[in-house]
Amino acid sequence: MIISDQFAGLDTIDLAKLVERREATALEITDAVINRVEALNPVLNFMTSCDFDRARDRARNARTATPFAGVPFLMKDMIDVGGLPRTDGSRLMLQNVPQQNVAYVDAIEDAGLNILGLTNVPEFAAGITTDNAVFGATKNPLNPEYSVFSSSGGSAAAVASGVVSMAHGTDGGGSNRLPASATGIFGMKPSRGRMHSGEAGGGHDIAKTNHVLSRTVRESALLFSLTENKAGALRPVGYVAAPCADRLRIGYVSSIGPVDEDVTTALTRTRDLLSSMGHTLVKVKFPVNLDEFTNAYTAFFSTRLTLLRQMVEASTGKPIGDSGLVTPFVASGAEALRDLSEGQIERAMLYLHSLQDLFEQLFQEVDILLTPVSPVVCPKLDQDAWNRTWNEDLAAEMVMHLQYTAPINFAGCPAMSVPCAIGSNTGMPVGSHLIAPIGGERRLFELAYELEAELQPMNQLDCMLRLQWASLTS
Repeated sequence: MIISDQFAGLDTIDLAKLVERREATALEITDAVINRVEALNPVLNFMTSCDFDRARDRARNARTATPFAGVPFLMKDMIDVGGLPRTDGSRLMLQNVPQQNVAYVDAIEDAGLNILGLTNVPEFAAGITTDNAVFGATKNPLNPEYSVFSSSGGSAAAVASGVVSMAHGTDGGGSNRLPASATGIFGMKPSRGRMHSGEAGGGHDIAKTNHVLSRTVRESALLFSLTENKAGALRPVGYVAAPCADRLRIGYVSSIGPVDEDVTTALTRTRDLLSSMGHTLVKVKFPVNLDEFTNAYTAFFSTRLTLLRQMVEASTGKPIGDSGLVTPFVASGAEALRDLSEGQIERAMLYLHSLQDLFEQLFQEVDILLTPVSPVVCPKLDQDAWNRTWNEDLAAEMVMHLQYTAPINFAGCPAMSVPCAIGSNTGMPVGSHLIAPIGGERRLFELAYELEAELQPMNQLDCMLRLQWASLTS
């Protein structure tokens, strides 16, 4: 059996137009998406919670004059959506049900999107695969033997499998770009402070930003225009609806270490294509020392784990590893990093803050930077990855996967993963990573439209998915 319905293959903009023209109702589209979730989630495991009754009620009363006219949407399980349980993939958080939306979620709903559930994440976004002890591992729709990377993996699987055309993600180290690359879809990380706040206190995290993973560039660009904070420090971008005629100076980084052959091939393809389109390509050095960044990122991660450890131990009176509330991976990490000195953490933060200046200097030479998304195509599915014990080698392995994406978060720059190739060795998608200076989202979207028109990777993936759906549901 092939899962299909009259709305299959349409992006959120086309679906909204059907509602606006009264050729379909928001409820009919919502029911179709719910059917897809019920068919595919038991196999791919991309959801942590659903509220179909609420979604249907909202669809019946959808504001059809809004840009997205009641089209169904999925949020990542790492943001406060009023009335839905936010677990962050952890047993510790199973009873956490925020009563109010954060500002970013309000903007999502004001745009007309109808939230019907939350997508799977690794526990507290730790690790390189989307897996946790509560909900289990999310499988890659293109090949269930592979993971969907981390940490917006549930959203990536939902989009790549055709359940929805666009889903929310948070990106604190590559979490919208890595899963997008692994599933052949478009993933965008905005500039730091660009979007409406996704934090309960109304502030902005030093590394994390909110946006979406999507099948098409235009739906990402439209939602971006509706969720950016136009009263913020950065000049508003608005809706970028098409490519630009400007030709750019694009710096490319071939590698800063070992890279999978499929990654190298994909990067070369994108570089050559950009050159054939009239852009100027120049080789540049990635302005990050990997050893320094690994030490600094590990120390930064320790500050988050320290707060978690203190909270767990204060509430239970037990060491975090004996509490039973977090996984061995998170607990052992909190224990292993508890002895980092204040001096080590201070030096780490100074280095991470210096990345903004380093990238600003690079962008004096080029308009856009092209790198791999990751040195590997995609990790194999590693169920029970949460059961590993933290050690320095594991920490280095984790940062190795993030070496091109995570520094960009601390630099504050916008970046995107654009689907560009299917690996000949793995048969899996590979994205290309394009980075702009702070505030440079317009150029990224314009370049994404250009690449989308030339590459058309989804035509290949749609064919693969039809076959995949048939095998998954037969």
